Amino acid sequence: MPYGKYFNKGQKVFIKRIFTDEGQVALDTITGYAMHSKPMQLDLALPYGCDAADSYPFEPGMQFEVLTDHMGMGLRLVASFVERISGQDIRLQFEGNLEFISRRIYRRVDVNAWVGIHRNTGNLADMRSLWEENVKKIKDGVSAAELTEFKKTLTNLAGGGIRLPLKAPVDQSDLVLAYLSIGDKKGIICALAEAVWICDVDTNDMQQIGLRFINILEEDQARIDVVVKALLDRLGKTGEEGES
Repeated sequence: MPYGKYFNKGQKVFIKRIFTDEGQVALDTITGYAMHSKPMQLDLALPYGCDAADSYPFEPGMQFEVLTDHMGMGLRLVASFVERISGQDIRLQFEGNLEFISRRIYRRVDVNAWVGIHRNTGNLADMRSLWEENVKKIKDGVSAAELTEFKKTLTNLAGGGIRLPLKAPVDQSDLVLAYLSIGDKKGIICALAEAVWICDVDTNDMQQIGLRFINILEEDQARIDVVVKALLDRLGKTGEEGES
């Protein structure tokens, strides 16, 4: 069955790496934009700079779960990496069957949290390496003060990402390391995140930014879900989109 017809030029696509190693414990995703599609192939442009395709450890046959939206429904299928077309573009080969799914909606809550932010100072490979290094430091018991400066910040928190103010300018797909202390006494959470939406600059030269986690330990995502649920239950809210 031809699947290319479900992808229009410029359509946002999330690809999530599929690991055969059962010991894998972290989310590993990146964003792409559909550039060209054939019945069983899809070319994606990666939005992380001119060397984005070279900054991710792609290998022939590496498998990904492809997620996007089509006519209001979530669409999911499996694809394997074929080749780098350029420093920014890749080609995937569709495999298996296409599924229409209900996309997971993470519950969210407004909360004052201790947050530290490390802005993008390198390419995708640099930021991925920095995330891995800091996760190891946290596991080894590094103090929070050695990681970054933390500030009490009003955020909108969910297992899939976070909304918070950042100093302007911030561009779409900018990468940041987010450090979170969520009050569950289980240590600091470190996640690599990308800017997926950006508000206008306010009078204080700040912008409200929506960040989506692209690299985070699964256990840390689960911790966020637990804390968000407990806060919502206490407030008598559901945490669904559109709730005031």
